[in-house]
Formats: sequence, structure tokens, C-alpha cells
Amino acid sequence: MLIEEIKRLALNEKVKFVEFRATQKYNEQLVQRDDKVTFLLQLNNDPEILWKGFDAKLRNQIRKAQKSGLTSEFGGIEKLDDFYKVFCVKMRNLGTPVWGKRFFRLILERLSDSARIILTKKDEKVVAAGLVLNFKDRLYAPSAASYDSALKFCPNHALYWDVIRFGCEQGYKYFDFGRSTVDSNTFNFKRQWTPEPTPLCWQYYFNGIKETPSINPGNPKYKLFINIWRRLPLLAANFLGPKVIRNFP
Repeated sequence: MLIEEIKRLALNEKVKFVEFRATQKYNEQLVQRDDKVTFLLQLNNDPEILWKGFDAKLRNQIRKAQKSGLTSEFGGIEKLDDFYKVFCVKMRNLGTPVWGKRFFRLILERLSDSARIILTKKDEKVVAAGLVLNFKDRLYAPSAASYDSALKFCPNHALYWDVIRFGCEQGYKYFDFGRSTVDSNTFNFKRQWTPEPTPLCWQYYFNGIKETPSINPGNPKYKLFINIWRRLPLLAANFLGPKVIRNFP
């Protein structure tokens, strides 16, 4: 019934396709893509058990962050400005329009019991930040960013390890690293922590097209847009980003 109603809406609205994102197939007749996965790390009440299961390279990167003096702290909406400064810079540098600050403010306000901000600092200066969400037995970090100038200190490793330790201490069962495209940079980063990806099921109903849409930074037709966006002044990117991002699925 859900699929039939969506098909009706697609015809009425004259959209080219409908994208279903799930962990299981909706319908065998829908077109499916197989390049989307997530990574689930099973947590333990004792984070040291997880630590011993990491390979030597990952442990060394986390140690490097710790030896560089990186520390993390959690908070709520009072840390939004610090988070958003890092997030805006990272999105602009990636050539991706940024969501508005209001979007994150509403998340923190409406989901105050399950949403928090993590800030990773070096010498009291924020070098990485993330939005952390929980739902049932899982912890998520759907939006995280760091300054390129701080990458030599492994701030992303510090941030994720501190989120994982928080999840262990709070009794969550899994940390979900979130979706990635197979063989992308984010895919390779997440695979360090838990090597076996969990397949995601993205399916499509086509309405006037014949091929699965490729709406991602790897599509050559977006190359010019990405290159231009990377060169925008930060103020311009922050102003235009929320107006543009609504046009991307």
C-alpha cells in the first residue's frame, strides 16, 4: 500500500524517481543499488575490550591524538556555535552546501533527550566537532567535521573514540557509523573501526527515467559546481548553502 501510494504521488508530482532507503527490501520489483553500506560497532560496557580488538594502526592514531593533547567534551545547544563553525568550514572545503544552523538548533531543541554536541579541543581551541544522536540501543554521529589544519593530530580519531567510549559507559549496544558509499574516503575511515560493512538497501521507482540516478560528489557533472563552491568565501557559502541544499535529496 505504501509503494502504490508513493507511485501515485510520483505521477501526480511528475518527479523522475522515488528513492527508498532501508535496511531491507521493500519490494522485489523495485530497482536496487548495492553500493551503500553502514558500519556497526558492537559496544561493550568496558571500552578497553574494544580497544584491544582494534588493529595496531588504529590504536596508534588514537594514541597520537591523546599525546597531542586532544580532549573532548559533550554538551547541548550551548555548544552549537562552536560545532557549526567547524562544520561550515569543512562543508565548504568539500564543495558541499551546508545546512542552516537553525536545522541543528531544532534538532537539539526538539530532541533534547537524545541529541548532544561533542567538541574536540587542542589547547582549548576546537579542532573537531560532531552531532551525536541516540535511538533505542544505538548511538550515531551523523554530522562530524574537523579543521584540515589539525588533521596531523588525528582529531577525527579522538572524536570517534570518545563517542564510542561514551556509548560504552552509557550502556548502548551499538555505535552506528552511518551510511557510506563503497570504496569512498568515509568508507575506508569507518572500516578501520569495524571491518565488516552492513549492507543497506536503497531501491528506486522510476518515473520517466531508466537508470539509477547518480547524485553524489563522484558524478562528473557535479565537478564544476563542487570546484566553484570550494572557492566561495565562507560567508557566501554559509548564506547560499541552506538555500541550495534543499534541492538535493
